[in-house]
Amino acid sequence: MEEEVYAALQETAHLFDLNDGMHAKWSSDGLLGLLLVFDPEEAEQLLAAFYAGMDGVTNAQEAFAVWVGSLMGMLRSCMQGLEP
Repeated sequence: MEEEVYAALQETAHLFDLNDGMHAKWSSDGLLGLLLVFDPEEAEQLLAAFYAGMDGVTNAQEAFAVWVGSLMGMLRSCMQGLEP
């Protein structure tokens, strides 16, 4: 079964699907690709939190930090899955 799963991952390594939950993949040449998906409202809110945080709004800094923290969690998971 491992060989089948690995072969399927190799065949689709260049693809990202918005609906399959695969938002991060390592390529065969060792590069990590991340797919970030936002609807317009989410993108606007994230930008607003970023700029408000830059202006010193504490709550906005915290909201943006939470989002960045989740992104770092995804990156950490990808790094843990990387073979040495």
